[in-house]
Formats: sequence, C-alpha cells, structure tokens
Amino acid sequence: MTATPSARPASDFDPADPASFSFWTEERLRYADLDPLSHVNNNAIGVFLENGRVHLFRASGGDGGGDGSVWWVVRRLEIDFAREIRFPGTVLTGTRVAKLGTTSCTIRQGVFVEGECRVTSTTIGVCFDPVGRKAVPIPEPIRILLASHQP
Repeated sequence: MTATPSARPASDFDPADPASFSFWTEERLRYADLDPLSHVNNNAIGVFLENGRVHLFRASGGDGGGDGSVWWVVRRLEIDFAREIRFPGTVLTGTRVAKLGTTSCTIRQGVFVEGECRVTSTTIGVCFDPVGRKAVPIPEPIRILLASHQP
C-alpha cells in the first residue's frame, strides 16, 4: 500500500482515473477467484475493496488493532462492475476518503488492471464501539489521519 499526495480534488473526482486516489493496495489474482465464466467473481472483488478499506483504516490508526476501542462497520456498499477482470494477473485498488461525518465516513474506490478501471465502489463506514454495540464519534487522531486521504 502506498500514499500518493497528488490525488485529484473532490470537484475533479473521476473514479475511473487512477490520479483520483491517494491510497493503494495490490492483490494477486488467484484461480480460486474465478466464476464458471472464468471472470474474477464478485466475491473476490468485494475482498479487494474490503482489503483497501481495512488497510486505509489501519494506516489511520482506526482498525481496532490498537486498544480495540473502535472498529469500522459497513453501513452501505455500492459496487459498479464496468469490465471483467480475468486471471492471471494483479489488481490495484485505489481508495480515498470522500467525506467525513461525525460517526461515519464515505470511502470511494476503484479497482484497476494495467491502469484501466474495472470496478468502482462507494462505501459508508461507521465508527463502532464493539462493547457498547453502537456508533461513536470518530476519535480526533483517527479523523486527522483519515482527512489526510481527502482531497
């Protein structure tokens, strides 16, 4: 995973353009990811998107892996499949924070093969207290790091 400081501003956001993203993860395609038509299946694509979000949250200190006081849960997930992805190869998932709320954030993502966008996604994640079982405000240190992945 890498951070790219030259991400486009929100007004210029194009999920099909790699320059729109500030945070990247890479996945190697597996034969087990294929459906009967030899496309990478939607479940595997969901895993690519999830890994991108998880690594962004970990890089921002908000993965529950520290003191375990907050975690992120998915409230809404939209995925648009633009073109097929085929085995073998690798995919790059670009991730950026589009909006920060009090308890939630909107994450935009694109999955790319050789620089071409194949999938776009929008996720609303909610900062969650696993003990109290409720949404909680995003802690300020995490908010600051997440904001660094906004335009």
